[in-house]
Amino acid sequence: MPRRIIPVASGKGGVGKTTFAVNFALELAKRAPTVLVDLDTATSSVRNTLKVPIQKDLYHFHRKGARLSECLTRLDPSVDRSGRFRDFAFVAGPIHYLEDVAAMGPELRRRLAAELHSLPADYVVLDLRAGVDATVLEFLPYTNSGALVFTPQLPQAASAAADLVKAMVFRTLRTIFAEQSEVFALPGIADARELVNELLVRAEDAYDDSVPSIDFLLRDLADVFGDHPLLIALGEVLAAFRVHYVLNQFDGVEQSHDRAVVPFVRTLADTVSARLDLTQLGWVVQDDRIHRANCAGRPFVLDDEAPRARPAAADPHLAQLESLRAAALGIDRRPATRITAARGAAGGKSSDVDALLGEQLDRLRTMFSGVRGAAGPRENLAYCVSRALALLQPPRLPTEFGMTQLASPEQLVRWLLKRLAVVPAAS
Repeated sequence: MPRRIIPVASGKGGVGKTTFAVNFALELAKRAPTVLVDLDTATSSVRNTLKVPIQKDLYHFHRKGARLSECLTRLDPSVDRSGRFRDFAFVAGPIHYLEDVAAMGPELRRRLAAELHSLPADYVVLDLRAGVDATVLEFLPYTNSGALVFTPQLPQAASAAADLVKAMVFRTLRTIFAEQSEVFALPGIADARELVNELLVRAEDAYDDSVPSIDFLLRDLADVFGDHPLLIALGEVLAAFRVHYVLNQFDGVEQSHDRAVVPFVRTLADTVSARLDLTQLGWVVQDDRIHRANCAGRPFVLDDEAPRARPAAADPHLAQLESLRAAALGIDRRPATRITAARGAAGGKSSDVDALLGEQLDRLRTMFSGVRGAAGPRENLAYCVSRALALLQPPRLPTEFGMTQLASPEQLVRWLLKRLAVVPAAS
């Protein structure tokens, strides 16, 4: 099985990102060797969630010259009593705040990225810090969000998650259109370097509504270049950018839909694109056992207690789903839109937004129906892992979900140029 790297991110703190990352990695380890790397280096929440003796951590990697593989901590028998998680290990952040590790400059990020590929694991899960900065973006793919965690319990977390997606997408576009990028050697685009970058700046600027989203950016570029193969390929890259998200502290379909999914989708449509693909990896129910487990420093998936299944008759949210569809949306699901050419991209249409919401509601219903007999948090994690593993297909793009490596900007541009060689211009 090829090694895959799965980042776990969140736009805002307090959504349970580290709790999810730790338990997600433990659940993965029941299937194959898995290493969790704590890159939330300012707080080291992983240490609090996993209270086990740690001999070496990122301090020893950064200041003492240790290899990252020498900083692995495994669970001792007192924590993993059944031995089910013998294939799990983690790299902890420093025990106390260290500015040079927390700030993580370019050299440390480069060394970490290189060492991740040598870890003895089939799966490497990265617990990134909350929010958006260079440390977060550098460990995220160019063509998907990794596993993005937010919660209906914090309404502002949904818009913060959308802001993180926006930062990822614009990083990809800035990489493609960088000053020295080979794409400017293509016929018909070499003289438009300033225009392209001006439009990118305006589209990314939340205070400039002249280019409110990437859909409008594509339209403006199409006005200049027409159906240039570059724009066709860019449209495909944007349409292939997939957002994978997890709803944490889930306590009902209606609340999750109204407080999390709707603001997330609408913010994405308004500020990024209404044509992005969204994939729900699942949810983790709100459960007091999770809080108690965190306080005890023993992740809840390590609990030997038999799972408590919800009676099949207790399905109050299925009726809510139907009423949401009929009253709130009033639409049927339509196939996801693909951008095959940039010309005519109106962007931000209400029908596009309604379609995205309809798809998410359909998937929420399908998942809820499929797991209604097993509603505990451990079952939720197992379901999220199953969904994630199903996505780990041979990658078509440089950085699919579960990337095989942290791709360089040059790899992204080379992939795009190769794609241009086989994408004909629209007639």
